[in-house]
Amino acid sequence: MCDDLNNTPHEDAKPQSFEGTPEPQTQGTAQRAPQNEPHPNYGYPYASGQMPGSQPTGSYTQPNQAAGYTAGYAPVPPVPPKKKKKKTGLIVFLSILGACVLISIIGVIFAAVTDGKPHLNSPDVSADIEIGDSPIAPTKDENGALTAKGVYEKVKDASVGVLVYKNSSFSNTSLAGQGSGVIVGEDKTHTFTYVVTCAHVINGGETVKVQLHDETQYDAVIVGYDSRTDIGVLRLRVTGLTACEIGDSDKLSVGEPVFAIGNPGGVSFAGSFTDGMVSAISRPVDSEIGYEMLCIQHTAAINPGNSGGALVNAYGQLVGINSSKIAGEGFEGMGFSVPSKTVKEVFDEIVAHGYVTNRAKLGIQYFPASSNQMYSMIVGANHLPAGTIVIQSVTTDSDLANQDIQKGDMVTKVNGKELDNADILPDVIENANVGDEITLTISRVDVKNNYELHEFEVKVKLIEDKGTAAPTTEPTSDHGFYNPFSDFGFGQ
Repeated sequence: MCDDLNNTPHEDAKPQSFEGTPEPQTQGTAQRAPQNEPHPNYGYPYASGQMPGSQPTGSYTQPNQAAGYTAGYAPVPPVPPKKKKKKTGLIVFLSILGACVLISIIGVIFAAVTDGKPHLNSPDVSADIEIGDSPIAPTKDENGALTAKGVYEKVKDASVGVLVYKNSSFSNTSLAGQGSGVIVGEDKTHTFTYVVTCAHVINGGETVKVQLHDETQYDAVIVGYDSRTDIGVLRLRVTGLTACEIGDSDKLSVGEPVFAIGNPGGVSFAGSFTDGMVSAISRPVDSEIGYEMLCIQHTAAINPGNSGGALVNAYGQLVGINSSKIAGEGFEGMGFSVPSKTVKEVFDEIVAHGYVTNRAKLGIQYFPASSNQMYSMIVGANHLPAGTIVIQSVTTDSDLANQDIQKGDMVTKVNGKELDNADILPDVIENANVGDEITLTISRVDVKNNYELHEFEVKVKLIEDKGTAAPTTEPTSDHGFYNPFSDFGFGQ
């Protein structure tokens, strides 16, 4: 039997048999063994699961005939004569040697290209990757000015969170609101540290805590707040904290970069830092109590919780306290800050007196007649001044509380001057002193007499505005007019 399919015995060799060799059949009846159909290359099919070149199994003899049929066997194609072996030892040796040299050359080239570092898919490299050394961002540019990172590093420790608590029927206290604040310095005795925030953040709070950059919390005392400018002051019995440097807001220019830092959404997002630019200087903004504040308009992103936080310039100096933003649909990037000049003036007054002294007010809540459809029609039909205002309520400490003033009465003149716009009355009060007397012209609608107007004058003394919300009373009214803004009227 042959060793492999390429070493075929000579043609004259006799067949070697296994036991059970079938008897020869007569000519004409010879049949091919179907399971051993001649293979075009090897003479045997892939039988019994065997692959080409494997030893066939079974009880058949290996056919040796050059041609023709043997009874019961399939004919075998002629086998080419055996070729003489060539001396290939030297050739193989030289081939192996050349391959080794070639591999060495490729290895040298690979090491030079990869700087000797293996690829990640090499078997000797682990799945972990190494993080390279990244350059540390500078805090100053080539001219020595602070970068955004430098500004943040300078102000981050002066930025604090303000947590306001109120008494609750379910527990001793409950968190009522959160805002931001700025550490501005210590007192002269170095006993207390002062924090500036917004009046609307701490207004009505019964217990206040201040959270530092490292999340340490301190109990705070409300020194005072001024609703007119929306500035409030807190005091901590601790010293050695980082204070923010105060800058001059009067030196700001439109287009100048500014940064806001605070806690949008509360202390969970403490120290959030955003950038923008100054959009406008001394932008008139009406406060919730009706006073017009001159604010810095900017594009640094601020959100609820940023109130009371710092607006700083490119030198890391405080130039404003973030107070409000326009959050209406279609508006974006319109934030407003109380200028640092105003903050400094109000802060000094509150620390010294608890409120801003010698500032006059009339003591009413009102709204512009032009903001209500019914009153707009009355003003137009009776040719009243365009800046006519409608009284909603009167504070209990106002001189008007003891006079014949009703809810819905309209103020058309002050000191004989028509209110051509809604800013005339606030301007007169702003330039007056506490105790000064002014004359108001009142127009009252008599709904029982075909909406006729009754005009009369009242004299009223201005009282001191301490910046806090005094209780109000709604003057007796039987004409059915009301403030469409509910409790959110304007005030003087």
